Amino acid sequence: MIKTKDDLLFYLKEDRSRLGVDDLTYLKRFAAKLFYSERALIFSYVVRLRKTELYYNSQVGPLSKVKYYISSYRLKRLGAKLMINIGLNCTGPGLAIYHIGGITINPLVKIGSNFGLQTGVVIGQTKPNHVPMIGNNVYFGPGAKAFGKITIGNNVIVAPNSVVIKDVPDNCVVSGVPAIVIKIN
Repeated sequence: MIKTKDDLLFYLKEDRSRLGVDDLTYLKRFAAKLFYSERALIFSYVVRLRKTELYYNSQVGPLSKVKYYISSYRLKRLGAKLMINIGLNCTGPGLAIYHIGGITINPLVKIGSNFGLQTGVVIGQTKPNHVPMIGNNVYFGPGAKAFGKITIGNNVIVAPNSVVIKDVPDNCVVSGVPAIVIKIN
C-alpha cells in the first residue's frame, strides 16, 4: 500500500524494472506517447494508478482530496482509452501489463508482488466479498479469468483462456476450463 512518496518511488521502480522500461523523463514519455508506443501508454497508466493510490491513501486535508479526485478522473479517462480497469490498492509492487485491452480487476482483489497479465484478463467476484487472493510471482495469460473466493499461490502461471474457480497451490501451471494443475515445478 502506497502511503508516502518513498513508497511511490519504490513501487514505480519495481514496476519499471518489471516492464523493462528505462528511466524515462517526462519529455521522453511525452514523445513516446506522440508515437503511441504501447509500452509507454501502459507505463503512463501504471504511473497514474500508483499516484492515485498515493492520493487516496494519504487524504489529510481538502487539497489532498482535490488531488485525489483529479488523479482519479485522469485514471478513469486513460483506463477507458486503454480498456484497462484495475482497482486501487489491488496490486503489490512489480505490476506488468504486457498488452492493452480488456483487462478488468475487481477493487476488492488482493494481489502480491510481481504480477504479470496479458490482454483479456478478468479477475472478479461471484458473490459480494467472494474475490480471489493472489500470491507473488503470478502470471495470467491472454484471456485468463479467475472468479470466486479462491486462493492462487505463489509462482503460478495461469495458461491462456483458462478459468480458475478452485484454489491453486504454489509452484504450478494451471490450464483449462475449469483450470486444473497440468505441471508442478
